[in-house]
Amino acid sequence: MSTTSLSLSEDNVKRRFCRESLSLSSRGSYSICWRWSGDGSESPNEQGSCGNHCLSRSDSLEEWMSPPLPGQVPVEPTETSNGRTAQGAMESSPVNKNSTEKPTEWRKRKRFRSFLKMLWKAMKSPFSCCCHSSAVDVVEPFVPPPDLEPSPDPEPSPDHSGVKTNNESFESLFNVGEMIGSGGFGRVYEGTRKFDGKKVAIKRIRKTANNRYLDIPGHPEPLVTEVALLLMMRQEPISPYIIQLYNWFEHPRKFTLVMEYPEPCESLLDFIIRHPQLDETTAQVIMRQAVLAVQHCIEHGVFHNDVHAQNFLLKKNTLELKLIDFGCGQLFSSDGYESNIYLGLLDYCPPEVFAEPRFHAVAANVWALGVLLYEMVNACSPFWDRMEIKQAKVTFQNTNLSKECSDLISQCLTRDPTKRPTLEQILQHQWIRNDLD
Repeated sequence: MSTTSLSLSEDNVKRRFCRESLSLSSRGSYSICWRWSGDGSESPNEQGSCGNHCLSRSDSLEEWMSPPLPGQVPVEPTETSNGRTAQGAMESSPVNKNSTEKPTEWRKRKRFRSFLKMLWKAMKSPFSCCCHSSAVDVVEPFVPPPDLEPSPDPEPSPDHSGVKTNNESFESLFNVGEMIGSGGFGRVYEGTRKFDGKKVAIKRIRKTANNRYLDIPGHPEPLVTEVALLLMMRQEPISPYIIQLYNWFEHPRKFTLVMEYPEPCESLLDFIIRHPQLDETTAQVIMRQAVLAVQHCIEHGVFHNDVHAQNFLLKKNTLELKLIDFGCGQLFSSDGYESNIYLGLLDYCPPEVFAEPRFHAVAANVWALGVLLYEMVNACSPFWDRMEIKQAKVTFQNTNLSKECSDLISQCLTRDPTKRPTLEQILQHQWIRNDLD
């Protein structure tokens, strides 16, 4: 936000205001410098710094308002006997003052009558030009009130066509509150949108050499991955199971993402820890939303690549689910991805990443959803290390699980990715449809 600084030098503060100057610094802050004319004791050089907009005590109203007569030319102010400079004096020629005293008085009266005549013409014809070649333009200096602050430049609307620095715009739109999460990516804060008081989540991502950028349609420059993918998720139709991006800003050392903040909410991982071995009805409500969220990503050309319990937010009073954190994501490719670029958690990593040169988005997502469902109803992870993942042998800790639930988990955690169900098949599974039939 632009700030106003007033620079007043005590040595130069005098009784009458002479000139004000307004300058814009390179950082966007304003500086107002006030300079003041003296009481007549300054040297001619000091008085001259005020320009022609200052009136000294020797100036009379008549002299100030009277235009020069034809044939007269202005001359530099002359030094009077008492040391003062006569401002605004005009002479046709340097002659003796005593010999021209009466003509000067006569000329002053004539000038004043000419001025009154022009004023009368202007009053009779208010819409006509009353400026003549012999008229003197009188410019009064602008005197700002003591509490004047320069208005900041209008804030530009967020422009998502490319990457641009918009720090002042962010500060003018949002208030930042307490930190609610942190990690290797950066930090997340509670925030408030100023114009309506709406609560938002503000994510700060540090700029590092590891930041990944993506080219997406409609944007001339590559965008940082999370911004690019969330912008793709904003295309219609919008899913209620995906966190929404409201604004984003690039700063010299970080990116700022402003997103929706479902309140009150907690991570699905925290919910599972507080409610070990969820009843199947609750698990079914959550699982169905998670599948719909992942399916919506694929339909919008996005591979999330980091589906796990901590990347879902759960609204406490309604059990509404939101998929978050697209920082590890990729643009969807039916050709798959090289296994060495898998960025998700090890606990949710499919076995083909360790055994095959390539893996595919849908099969990897289905495996991760199977791990998520297992954790919800068993209060633990299905695999403890890389070797167990590669073997893909599922042992259920909860002996009270229904056959339908066990069957869905086993299908999702099949070692061969080609034999896993698709997302559509999961939604049609009997266990998911129990409360819908």
